[in-house]
Parts: sequence; C-alpha cells; structure tokens
Amino acid sequence: MKETVRRLLEGRALWGTLDVSPATRRIWQQVRLTVYPPGTTPGQRRLLHLGRSWPSGGAALCLVVLVFLGDQGPVVSVAAAATMYLAGLVVTARLTRDLRARCRRIAVASELVAGEVREFGDVPLLRAAATRLLELEARRRSGLVDPVRYEAEWSEVYDALPAADVSSLERR
Repeated sequence: MKETVRRLLEGRALWGTLDVSPATRRIWQQVRLTVYPPGTTPGQRRLLHLGRSWPSGGAALCLVVLVFLGDQGPVVSVAAAATMYLAGLVVTARLTRDLRARCRRIAVASELVAGEVREFGDVPLLRAAATRLLELEARRRSGLVDPVRYEAEWSEVYDALPAADVSSLERR
C-alpha cells in the first residue's frame, strides 16, 4: 500500500520518468527519458510530479470548480477556474524551476517513411540508460538493492547523460 501511495504522489520511479508518446503528425513516436538529480527528496519528486500532471489534473479540477460555481454566473465560474488553473501552472513552474534545470533529458524520435523506420537522436544511449534504470527500479521494488547502492547506480546513469539537452527533438 505504501508503494502505491508513493507512486500516486511521486511517479512510477524514484529516478525520473520514461515517456513514450506520439510527437507530431510527422514523427511517428517520441521517447523521452528524464533523470532527476541523485538525492532528489520525496518532496521534490512530489512537486515535479505535480508540475508534470497539472495540465490534465488541473483541467479536471477546473471542471469541478465550474460545476460548483455554476450558479454564481458564467463570468465568476470561468474566472475562478481559469485563475486556479493558471495559478497552478505558475506555482509549480516556479517551485520546480531550479530542480528541472538540473534534470538530465534525452529524447529520440522514430519516423516511418515508406515502410522503413528512421530514428533520430542518441538511440543507443537512451536504450542503455532506460534499461539500466528500469532494471534498477525493479530490483529496488524487490528489495534486492539497498538505498545507497540504488542511488549510486542512479548517479552513474545520471552522469552518463549529457548535462544540457542538445536534442533538436525538444525544440520541435
């Protein structure tokens, strides 16, 4: 139960996130690995997770506000919902700015052209880092790695990733 609550509040893994999503009409699939700085506290992970999930979670909360304030008139209810949503974006961005700047990110994209898959970005580095971190997380959940070793291996992967995101995929 404790792990389930932690995952709900902080995300799937202590080390960061692995996102697989369609990027644009032109790019078939995008994979992005974000590794938090080793030593990131549970409170910092909660803030990062809140900032990452606020666009959809905040929108759902705004709908609830619209329903409860519906009898106050459309101007009041829409103004309250919009203010709350924007405040959530601003506050989470402000609170996580320094930590987000220290996160390491790597992204790759796949494009399907004439039946052939073309990949852009440092695919071997992303695959190696993601595989190692996913295996590390599985060992942590199974109790096969102590917290000190967990953070040491997390730190090795973090140090292997480029310090600045130079991927052109992030600018698309």
